[in-house]
Order: sequence, then structure tokens, then C-alpha cells
Amino acid sequence: MASFKQMDANGDGKITAREHHTAARRMFEAMDADRDSRVTAAEMNAAQPQITGTGRASATTLSSADKIRAIDVDGDGVLTAAEHAVGAKAMFTLMDGNADGILNKRERAAGHAKLQR
Repeated sequence: MASFKQMDANGDGKITAREHHTAARRMFEAMDADRDSRVTAAEMNAAQPQITGTGRASATTLSSADKIRAIDVDGDGVLTAAEHAVGAKAMFTLMDGNADGILNKRERAAGHAKLQR
């Protein structure tokens, strides 16, 4: 997961839907190692250090396969750019607790915590 600071492109302490979409697209591109417009669990695992800045996900984080399964519309076990974009948009909506179209740090952290349960 990209850091709040990385997603907040203009540095105003808020993440707009556009900033979130842009960050999600960049995340997909970083994960798509073979540039086939599809991301496998193995590619997602390999990209973990680049995306999160850590060597691996925490024990409470969903596995890459589970993350893919959650938004894999056609159930083929891989994530397309379109599936990822739809999932990212849904995640933004979930995190935007007050539905103002902007995420603050608290909303983003709370939204990600919900997914890790």
C-alpha cells in the first residue's frame, strides 16, 4: 500500500478520488512486472517492497491471492487493470466515511483496518 504522503500528490493533507485513482493505477503498473496488463499473486508479492516500502506484508494483511480474489470479477485468479480500478474505486468509497469525496489520514487508516480483519 502506498503511503498517504505518496498518494497526496499536492501535499494538502487530503487524498481526493483523482489522487487515489492515480495512485492505484501506478500501483497496478508497479505490480505488472511482465507488462501483460494482468497481475498475478506472485507479481503482487514480488512488488510488495516497492509498493509498501517493506519486505513483506504484515501478518494481519490479506494474502495477495485473497486481495485478488476480493475484486477478481471473472474469477480467473488474476487481476486486470479494469478490475483493479473498480476495486480501488470501491475501496475509496468504503474509506470515505463522511462521503465528502476526500480521504484524511484517519479515514484511510480506518478503511484499511476494516479490510485486514
